[in-house]
Amino acid sequence: MFGKLLEHFKKEDWKKFCEIGANNFFSETFCVRLDNPNKKEYLKIGSENVIYGKFIFEHTSGHITVGNRCHIGACNIISVNSIDIGNDVIIAWDVTIYDHNSHSIYWDDRKNDVSNELKALKNGKNITESKTWGVVKSAPIIIKDKVWIGFGSSIMKGVTIGEGSVIAANSVVIKDVPPHSVVGGNPAVVIKKI
Repeated sequence: MFGKLLEHFKKEDWKKFCEIGANNFFSETFCVRLDNPNKKEYLKIGSENVIYGKFIFEHTSGHITVGNRCHIGACNIISVNSIDIGNDVIIAWDVTIYDHNSHSIYWDDRKNDVSNELKALKNGKNITESKTWGVVKSAPIIIKDKVWIGFGSSIMKGVTIGEGSVIAANSVVIKDVPPHSVVGGNPAVVIKKI
């Protein structure tokens, strides 16, 4: 079962952009958004997964991999770099996984972002097409096997979450998480080893 497999694309065209394994369940909330697609693989999903989430590619450089036997709740996974989700991972609802800053931290670099967005929308174009991506910092995210990410959490660019770790609900993860740890808070800190 597929929800909105690819916004703006016919269902038969999805194989141009995605590789999807066998025996998966996709809810009606699942979708893949390609803002500026070119002919490459953006999304690779293994087998025996339950997926409700949205996979968003704001630039042609993005790539997301999901392993096997994962549960991905109604969340947003947004890539311009790369996001690698291992096997046996549970991601609760309302989680955001974001491998970039979206805007520069410097005002002079981002001062025209909203004007350019408005212009693109008025001209029926994609809002990320005119973005100056060279000033936006990005870094890969790696989520190792057997991780559980609690609801409402945010996983930020450049983070590796170690095998078997648990991210407490509503946490903001801005640095690496050691294997077999429980972390929580904003910013997330190690609460205990498991």
